[in-house]
Amino acid sequence: MTQQPLPNSVKEVMDGMPTAFQPDKAAGVNATIQFKFTGAEEGNYIVKVGDGKCEVNEGETEGATVTINSPSDVWLKISRRELDGATAFMSGQFTFTGDMGVLMQMGSWFGQG
Repeated sequence: MTQQPLPNSVKEVMDGMPTAFQPDKAAGVNATIQFKFTGAEEGNYIVKVGDGKCEVNEGETEGATVTINSPSDVWLKISRRELDGATAFMSGQFTFTGDMGVLMQMGSWFGQG
């Protein structure tokens, strides 16, 4: 298995999510994740996981299962595995609202666990 090059931007992270998605790890999952990024790469993304598929769109949605509010550079470091997500959360580097279970499992759906 070839190692994917590390993303250099949050847009690359978001664009790469459907490719990195591992449907077997997310069997039975039906979740909508709202990302709200601030900082260098401000923007909002909606990630829908369900029926063995992952779809990413720019924008905002009502009723997300979990909403993640993060500076873009922090999320990029987490995605590059330069920063542990749990550590970043515990130290207040990003916040979320909604279902913590989805937040905890999410990494494994994208080959991080």
